[in-house]
This record gives sequence, structure tokens and C-alpha cells, in this order.
Amino acid sequence: MTTEQIIFGLGVFLLAGTVKGLVGIGLPTITIALTSLVLPLTESIALIALPTVVTNVWQAAVGGRFRYIVRRHWPLIVPLMVTLYLTMGLIGQKGPNWASVVLGIVLVVYGAMGLARLRLRLSPDLEKPLAPVIGVISGFIAGLVGVPVIPLMPYLQALEIRPSELVQTLGIVLCATSLTLTGSLLNFGLLDGPHALLSAAAMAPSMAGMWIGQRIRAGLSVEEFRVAVFTALALTGLYTVLSRLL
Repeated sequence: MTTEQIIFGLGVFLLAGTVKGLVGIGLPTITIALTSLVLPLTESIALIALPTVVTNVWQAAVGGRFRYIVRRHWPLIVPLMVTLYLTMGLIGQKGPNWASVVLGIVLVVYGAMGLARLRLRLSPDLEKPLAPVIGVISGFIAGLVGVPVIPLMPYLQALEIRPSELVQTLGIVLCATSLTLTGSLLNFGLLDGPHALLSAAAMAPSMAGMWIGQRIRAGLSVEEFRVAVFTALALTGLYTVLSRLL
């Protein structure tokens, strides 16, 4: 990695941390989307390892419903972790070119759903049979591109979970994801010494960005910023797909 790439990457972490501090999501998604434009996808995934672990552990610990959430969602979490590890071992560590296309499509779909305020409703009777399926698909996506936003986010939102509980649920599920991803990167040699140092260095701008986002939240329209974030994700995804296909 060149000095310019490192500076660009740290700046992206500051931006992504600010978005997460303001709207509660987006750190790995925005980071991978932007850094993968100038870095190989496997290096972008390696950079998010430690910042996502730290921020998700904090988010998972706050809320007072940890044991209940783990008991409820382990049929989702366990298949996600296993599939993520297997996908990283079989496909993800090789960094196939089509993985970037998958990332672009994921970002376009997620951004479009956010802009359209598309929100599904799921019957409680379907939660148990669907949870392992969603876990496997999300784990496969995460093993390829580092983020499990599709179909994980629409699924959890469709369960009609209280907002405060949803935040902790996302923290727990994403914490399991980030820990598994980090373990996979270490085991398969993708998170070596230099990448680990850069990932550790990225924690500082990530946390600083979260602090900034939390502070400016009261002074800005979160709705307007939400639209900007989802628009940026969709456009970045579209650019990623077109740049790989054309």
C-alpha cells in the first residue's frame, strides 16, 4: 500500500465512523465500498477487521438484553459464522473479480431499499425456519465481500423488534460476524503484521468519527443525512459494478 492509499483509507474510516455515529450503521459497508475502489477487495476486508470488532463489541454490550437476544437469534448467528468461515476459506481469500460485482449489487440493493423505505413484515411463525437460511446467505455474502447487510438487515427489520433492542441485536450479530471474519483473516494469512497494524491504526479515526457523528446528530436532519448515505451507497455500488463489467 502506498502512502496515498493509507491516507485515503484512514480518511474513509473517519467518514464511515461519522456515519455510524450519526445513523447507527454503515462503518464496514462504507469503508469496504470506498477503499475497494483503490485497493484489492481482500485488503479492504482486512482493514475493517479491528475497527468493526471494537465498535460492534461496544454496541452488543449496551442494552441489557444480551442473553435474551443470543437465545433468540442463535439459529441465525451460528449458520452465519460457519458459512462465513467456509466461504472465506474456499472462495473469499482468493479475491475473485466477480466478488466485487457482488459487493456492488449488494450496495445498490441496500441503498435502493433504504431510499424506498422498503420494509418487510415477517410472521413470528416464520422466524425459526427462516433464521438458518438467512444466516447461511448472509454468511456467504460476508465471506465474499466482508459485510452481511443483505439479507440480514431486511430480515431483522421485518421482525418488528423494538428500536433499542434492534440496535443491540445488530451489535451482537455483527460482533459475531466481525469476530469470525477476523479469525478467518488471521487463519488464512490475510491479516498479517502490516495489515493488522493498519487495521489497528484505523480504530482511531473510526472512533473519532463516531464521536463526531454523535455530536452533530442533534444539529442536523438525520432524515436528510440518511437519504444522502443510502444514495451514496447505491451510486458507489453502481460504479463498482460498471467498473468491473465495462
